Amino acid sequence: MSAEDGKRRLFLLRAPDEPDALPRVLNVVALLQARIRRIEAEPVGDGLSIRLEIEDAGEDKAEALARRLEASPFVRRLAFGWQGGLSPAN
Repeated sequence: MSAEDGKRRLFLLRAPDEPDALPRVLNVVALLQARIRRIEAEPVGDGLSIRLEIEDAGEDKAEALARRLEASPFVRRLAFGWQGGLSPAN
């Protein structure tokens, strides 16, 4: 798959409901030069639910982004995949 296909990867995250949580997530995305096509964030319980749709740049780049997000201390939970089926990060 490539960006020309118009496909998007979906990343669902939970982060602490803190003022800098969203900028920290976006910083990781920017560092890997991923193109955000849609973003939503809302408080849920004691955390922040973040939904990112990223332009598809291949499996390797999607997995690298997932690993970087998962390694971040401010990401509590992460799932990613295509719109139709999400995979929990290992």
